[in-house]
Amino acid sequence: MANPGPPPTVEPEAPTTSSSPVPTTTPTSSRTQVSVGIDPLRNGLNPHLIADNQAVVDAIADLTLPSAFRNGELNEDLLVSAVEVPPSSANVVQTVRYELRPEAQWSDGTPITGADFLYLWQAMTSTPGVVDPSGYRAISAVDQAEGGRVITVDFSQRVESWRELFTHLLPSHLAEPEGKAFATTFYSELPASAGRFMVQSVDRSRGMILLHRNDRFWGKDPAKYDVLRLNFVTSVTEGVDQLRNGQISFLDVTPAETSAEAYRLLPGAQTQVVDTPRRLNLDVNVASEALSTPERRNALFSLLDVSLIARQAAGRSSDVVVPPQVSYQPFAAIEDLRKTTQESPLRIGADPADEQGTSAVRAITDSLTRQGIKAEAVATDVPTAARRELPGGNLDAYVSWDVDDSSAQDLASRYQCPPVATGQTQHVRLSNLTGYCAPDAEELSASILSGARGQSEANDVVRGLNAAQALTLPLMTERRVVVLGEGIIGPSPDLNQWAEGLSSAGSWSIKER
Repeated sequence: MANPGPPPTVEPEAPTTSSSPVPTTTPTSSRTQVSVGIDPLRNGLNPHLIADNQAVVDAIADLTLPSAFRNGELNEDLLVSAVEVPPSSANVVQTVRYELRPEAQWSDGTPITGADFLYLWQAMTSTPGVVDPSGYRAISAVDQAEGGRVITVDFSQRVESWRELFTHLLPSHLAEPEGKAFATTFYSELPASAGRFMVQSVDRSRGMILLHRNDRFWGKDPAKYDVLRLNFVTSVTEGVDQLRNGQISFLDVTPAETSAEAYRLLPGAQTQVVDTPRRLNLDVNVASEALSTPERRNALFSLLDVSLIARQAAGRSSDVVVPPQVSYQPFAAIEDLRKTTQESPLRIGADPADEQGTSAVRAITDSLTRQGIKAEAVATDVPTAARRELPGGNLDAYVSWDVDDSSAQDLASRYQCPPVATGQTQHVRLSNLTGYCAPDAEELSASILSGARGQSEANDVVRGLNAAQALTLPLMTERRVVVLGEGIIGPSPDLNQWAEGLSSAGSWSIKER
């Protein structure tokens, strides 16, 4: 087990003088290292933001940030227990009590406490553009006792899936209070870790992220090597060459046209093509004057060739996965759209840092314009869109990535009514970028959170609501190429048996040559 105490202090030796020449030598590093090829980092490192929604960000979070539960199982490295207890008052529907392990600490030596739970709750309920906030919005209070080691969470409505909450806690002592600046605080660094690794540096110009072994990690099975180096891989040729030369031992990237074929040709390498729950969506803004009715939104969707848009977004024709589609009928609203957009074109946005989202928007606007509906592409980041441009009706639609894993938190958040932020007159968009709000949607969200609707029923009802209201058009499911090269021992010798990819790097060891 790694020693969570402070590093030893080494006193410098007294200087000596000599008339003999001193040979110059280059010290050889004894640090053990594993190198991995990844996609370039698109935005920041906060796994709770739609803007940062990326496979590598999730993997880094799994390796560095603590979670109350993982894959539905109690994280015994972090918690002694997490159980439901009798509600603390008549106004409370449900209470959950968490007890932290006394040795749990951040990599700078600061104890993990209830302040970190409080910070994540406040941030997830006040920051525009977050991922799956519905369960956090059901919380009415987060209290601490015993020096912050015991946390009591009160809910104003039943949340059956409470074990999905408090995943990837962040170091509140190094952030602004009450979740302020949550959208930017963790853009360029994660200043402290409580996992097997810590983020040492993010060098975008050199295309590299360095993770170092967290020597303060107190849990079972600490990392077996010192450095995990993540190299940005921007082409198939680069990835193949680095695997062939042993510069990287593992690769997890977005495919290009010939990726799978090229990697499968490598001697000694194992290649997988995997689909993730991540999905590129076109969300239509119900505050848009031009698209305020289901009929007009239906007409818009009916004009779009999703397969064509997906290929343009992906930049390839192979390994493109189009989600199941609803058959939309144009009705007479298509002529209304043409007339409406002659003087005021549709404005469809995407984050300029998102190359695939931007390509999708260009394909959409070009396609609509060719069909007599004027439209223009707008570059704006997710926080700006969710806080101002969508609520104010300045954007008619927005393209971004979402995690469609059909979990209770995902389904309950999908079309939950946006809250009114303090000091705002408009409803900021937390995760529901469409802004759709209706009594039936609120009832649906509550019934999913409470467990009254099971996953299958909830999934069907949410998709039915979307089909009837024409709110979200799914464009493309994320597909990835994963390659296991030489030099590491992972969860299994057979890559097909790995339950996780880069997220499992905390359990890897270096293969002796």
